[in-house]
Amino acid sequence: MARPAASPEQKDLQRARIRRAAAEVYAEKGIAGVSARAIAVRAGISTGTIYSYFANLQELMRSLWLEPVARANERLEAAARAHADPVERIRALLAGYFEFAQANPDVYRGAFLWVRPDSACPAEVEPLAELPFHRLLCEALTEGQAAGSIREGDVDELAQLLWAGVHGAISLPVHFDIYTVESADRLAPAMVSLIVRSIEA
Repeated sequence: MARPAASPEQKDLQRARIRRAAAEVYAEKGIAGVSARAIAVRAGISTGTIYSYFANLQELMRSLWLEPVARANERLEAAARAHADPVERIRALLAGYFEFAQANPDVYRGAFLWVRPDSACPAEVEPLAELPFHRLLCEALTEGQAAGSIREGDVDELAQLLWAGVHGAISLPVHFDIYTVESADRLAPAMVSLIVRSIEA
């Protein structure tokens, strides 16, 4: 006799159980210790059950960061609204990105420093404009160029350069921790000042 289909509530509970197990494995073993088998053992399910709820391991891990990243995006939107001057708005956005990384190191590492293994499925490429942080930078750059306070240039490229600058200042101490690299606490604020000055007209 076939087992009755799970109810929507049961499916939600199972999905939450899998996500909780994945978060625990990640917290204990880091990204290198995350595997479908380890998560399945922790959740008390079969490995195949994971793939009934998530397309792949990457989708499962990404689901762990969605809520905190959504809250960070709300704070960035608020920071943007608080600054009418485009240059100061960009400074606030870059500082807000750094503050999120400092306040949420595990989420930041998982969501922004995760390196896709060669064995992973190819990523579905999505438009960069859909990311709130990039969109907010582009809007401020466009307004600043129209007002003459920000130098001319391709807005999309300038936004990526700004993002790359502050992201690099955060990630360098993480990836090169065996060298005498300055801490992100020192590098990131200095980088924000440097790159904001570089775009001013």
